[in-house]
Amino acid sequence: MAVIIGGLIVIWLGLTMGRALLRWLEIELHYPFRLAGPVLLALLETLLFLLLVPGTELLPANWGWPMAGGLTAAAWLINGTVAGLDWHGNRPPKATPAPE
Repeated sequence: MAVIIGGLIVIWLGLTMGRALLRWLEIELHYPFRLAGPVLLALLETLLFLLLVPGTELLPANWGWPMAGGLTAAAWLINGTVAGLDWHGNRPPKATPAPE
């Protein structure tokens, strides 16, 4: 249970601290980079989970890879949802056809 909670905290802290750091540095990302940020964070979290979770002593030996896979899936699901909601809320408007 501690590994699951720790993994979710890593995902949550990655998203919130990344956004807070950009806001503190007064950096505003352009639209495509706002969408790519959570996806790149999910890639980094995937590497982190796949490298560190299977070898932890907190889990039985046969739980390492399934737990790493579950946390990886959660990272992609959560970060993908954040990117999708940002896309849905801030997508560029469609061009309206000009009347003749």
